[in-house]
Amino acid sequence: MMRGLFWRIFAAFWIATVFVLLAFAWITTSNFEKEKIPGLDITRLQAAMDDLLGRTGRELRHDGESGTRSWLRTATGFGPVAVYVFAPDGHELLDRNVSPAVSDAVASVLAQAATDDRASYSQDRVRARSVRSRDGGVYVTVATLEGTFFSRLLSRRPRTFWTNIGIAMVVSALFSLLLAGYVAVPLQRIRASTRRFAEGDLDARVGRLRFGRSAEVAALAAEFDGMAERIKALVDSHRRLVRDVSHELRSPLARQRVALELARGGDAKQVNASLDRIECESDRLEAMLAQALELSRLETATRAEQDHVALDMLLDDVITNADYEGAPRGRKVVLAECERLQLTGSHAALYSAFENVIRNALAYTADGSTVSVRLLRNGRDAEISVRDRGPGVPPRELMRIFEPFYRTDSARTRSSGGTGLGLAIARRAIERHGGSIVASNVDGGGLEVTIRLPLERGARNDG
Repeated sequence: MMRGLFWRIFAAFWIATVFVLLAFAWITTSNFEKEKIPGLDITRLQAAMDDLLGRTGRELRHDGESGTRSWLRTATGFGPVAVYVFAPDGHELLDRNVSPAVSDAVASVLAQAATDDRASYSQDRVRARSVRSRDGGVYVTVATLEGTFFSRLLSRRPRTFWTNIGIAMVVSALFSLLLAGYVAVPLQRIRASTRRFAEGDLDARVGRLRFGRSAEVAALAAEFDGMAERIKALVDSHRRLVRDVSHELRSPLARQRVALELARGGDAKQVNASLDRIECESDRLEAMLAQALELSRLETATRAEQDHVALDMLLDDVITNADYEGAPRGRKVVLAECERLQLTGSHAALYSAFENVIRNALAYTADGSTVSVRLLRNGRDAEISVRDRGPGVPPRELMRIFEPFYRTDSARTRSSGGTGLGLAIARRAIERHGGSIVASNVDGGGLEVTIRLPLERGARNDG
């Protein structure tokens, strides 16, 4: 297919070039026959005919009738113009048949020659003159334009003109080949990458084009690479999510199976404990699947919603709910510092992100301690920091806690009821809004999670 495209492009450019060359030849031939020489009131064709008549007259006066006859047989370079010479007795030297226009021109010149040694005849396509030879005889030389316009086009300057046209056609063919390659080669590369990607090679990319790098084709290649990168990320994410969910489901399902076995053979007390365990594991499974679906939705979404989000009000709502949950164990959540900031984004996604971060801090902070939340402007960004009073995270694992299902301490996470998806959901939601989220250990104990979100242009600071 691409080979056919290459030859179609080549043919289109080359035929167009040939058409231009032929049009040029046509126009120059037409101008040669019709364009008048400035200051002389004769066309270039008529000037050329007069030049031929002058040469013929010199041959007659110098070499006589026999020499002129030989010259006429061997002379070249007349192109579409035919030259005739008529002897005093009226016959043409080479005994050629002539047109009525030529006969009329000869008759007119002979009639004038009786009284005028420089008799002449002039029409658009016929020029004639009288020539007196050395022996006193009066000859008539005639130059006439013969044939159709197309035949004259083909016969014009046969030694040089069409040679130049032929060279120009060869050069245009080479240029058309280069131009066809310039267009077709990068398209072939993009097509090959598309086919490889469709066959399952998710690493197929066009890359940097070295030939045919027009702005449009380069943009197309970049768009394909961006699309392929996005699809690969989505596929990898789905594969990883399926793998991780499958792995995480094994433990609660196994515990449910054990609880069922115990319930079948146990007393009433054992049955109730087993049912409580089954209910707990069911709740855990439900929460895990809900968060897995939310994470999948965030990773596959193409664009964020365009809500006007008041960050201070959103955080206040999240903190109120979290503070209520921490009350039984004496754990509090307070908004230590707050500025009134707004941005455009998804209210639901940001609420989920802040809730997951704050509830994670609430789960690991010490009993009777406080989780501090701050909302401040930092340049063009809104900066939200959440600090707990817990044991912190090993430094080498600070980045990994935002990966799905990653736990630094499985036992501790199990006891807290976490699924290992909360911080991953928060990171994806923040990244969808063009922001960033990082964690760091704080001197004196505890973990601080810092979120930065770009504010919309013209964001208000009403504090």
